[in-house]
Amino acid sequence: MIVQWKIFQSGNRLVEAQVFAPEAGSTEAILFCPGFPGVGAALFEQRHAAELVENGYSVIVLRHAGTRLDGPHAPLMVNNAARLAQGRKNGDTHLGGGPSSVEAWLEEPLTALESIAGQYKNIHVIGNSFGALSAMWSLTAPGAPLQNIRHLLLQAGAQGVDRGADDDVMRIWKPEFVSMPRITDKVTLDTPEKTVAAVRNCYQSLPARMRGLPASIKLTFLVVARDELLRRSDSEEFQAAIGGRGAIVMDDIDQPHPDHNLMAHDMPDYPTHNFLALIRGLNV
Repeated sequence: MIVQWKIFQSGNRLVEAQVFAPEAGSTEAILFCPGFPGVGAALFEQRHAAELVENGYSVIVLRHAGTRLDGPHAPLMVNNAARLAQGRKNGDTHLGGGPSSVEAWLEEPLTALESIAGQYKNIHVIGNSFGALSAMWSLTAPGAPLQNIRHLLLQAGAQGVDRGADDDVMRIWKPEFVSMPRITDKVTLDTPEKTVAAVRNCYQSLPARMRGLPASIKLTFLVVARDELLRRSDSEEFQAAIGGRGAIVMDDIDQPHPDHNLMAHDMPDYPTHNFLALIRGLNV
């Protein structure tokens, strides 16, 4: 297995990623789009990357711009000692050179897809938590290279509908939540108010955008039964808003491990062979 840290570029946009690949190369790729603030990237790598590579996939795990390199969470967030050493040598404080924004995060998958267009016969996109929003936003951007995209899997995805009600999906996006130290110690973004406004705009725009996603791209909602943040009803509302498209698959396996700072939402227990089955269109 070959492990490399890469910077993907398209136009004036950049996104950093850790790439795991079979030594013989691969025509199949999995693009993992991390959540908020992005710890799920390292968790996915630690639990699944090697086995996915053994099954013939290249695994591209994006990292958010604005991820802090100057704090105690950096080794977990980056999960690459060489990139951390480079950051210390260059005096970098953040991936991407400085603070970022939700608007920039929403286009990170698009930057990667435009950069790797034509390199793989089949690309499977996994959007984890907030990464579901960035994956959908990027795949529905004008001119997005979709010809090799086979599957969009929303893993504990934060999809939902903003109804302006206390119980809709915006309940998890409050300025007081996104400004908590467990977020700001890991990433640096716009003001909390601008961050929440950008997320709201995304929710308001996504249903119409997703109705235009080509039917050739399989859509799966992987919903965690014990999720502390999201509900099955969030996915059901979103599914209805895009015309009933996609299959909802329940994860009854994952549970919280509070002594280890892991929520069920983090999906710490989900088997890699289940991901493989979903990616291949099989039942789990």
